[in-house]
Amino acid sequence: MASERPGIVWKFFRMFVASIGLMFILLPVSIFKRQLAGKHTEGGDLEFYSHPNFVCTMHLIWVGWVVTLGMYYNEFAIDHEWGQIHVNLLSWPWIVVLCVTLIVMGLQFARVAVGFLVAALLVTGLGLWLLQLLSNIQFIKAIKDFVFEKINVELHWGVPMVVSFILGGTFVCVAAWRRMNDRWIVKPRGNYLEHENFQERDRTIAKGAKTFVAVFPCLLRRYLLFGFGNIEVRSSTGTTLIDRIEGVFFARKHADVIKYRFSTTDISMDAESEESEDDAAEAEVL
Repeated sequence: MASERPGIVWKFFRMFVASIGLMFILLPVSIFKRQLAGKHTEGGDLEFYSHPNFVCTMHLIWVGWVVTLGMYYNEFAIDHEWGQIHVNLLSWPWIVVLCVTLIVMGLQFARVAVGFLVAALLVTGLGLWLLQLLSNIQFIKAIKDFVFEKINVELHWGVPMVVSFILGGTFVCVAAWRRMNDRWIVKPRGNYLEHENFQERDRTIAKGAKTFVAVFPCLLRRYLLFGFGNIEVRSSTGTTLIDRIEGVFFARKHADVIKYRFSTTDISMDAESEESEDDAAEAEVL
């Protein structure tokens, strides 16, 4: 056991270094998609990972870096007498993303909740528009001027930078840890969906009368976090829940691939079993 620890530590270090780009680019594109959502290996294996709710901070991290660069540009532009970016145009997006991130991490918006949220926004917007039509007061313009001119939300570039640095470093650790500690593998041939925990298989889902369904407890996470949801293993009729794989990016795509590979069962026999079956067949003929 002691000899395995250095290997595990070294593997985690290598994964951490390989995932360091996730500290700045947290969008599932190119190599970053493989590190977050999974990949198809050279042997044809489908490999994907299960993530915690902490991944909801991904937009806050990369937006923080963009805001930091914008604010740092303003300080640089002052010295060179260049045009500057309005501070509110940088501060408000970061504040909005911060609030949305905290809300999404703490609450789950199912279909009904999202419907009420959209309806409330539409009713509020239409109500202000009607009041503006029926009176001489420009309500929308007054609210916009109050928010962007009266409320002082000026941030120094160090605030979003520190937040993005701390959360980004933690995000890299979480991504590297999950690639070691919470990895699911589906082989192109074989009859199992296997879960690896530090290179040891601790959960196995065998082929049989099963179906795989992508479930999205929170629609905001689904659309903001690139199909982030759960994969439920159900009976062939879909009525009995057998197992659940939580926190998967592109959950529907992975569920469809697993369902397709589980649609057929691979049969393999060793030489002894084949010979015994041949002998039995010959005995029946004789």
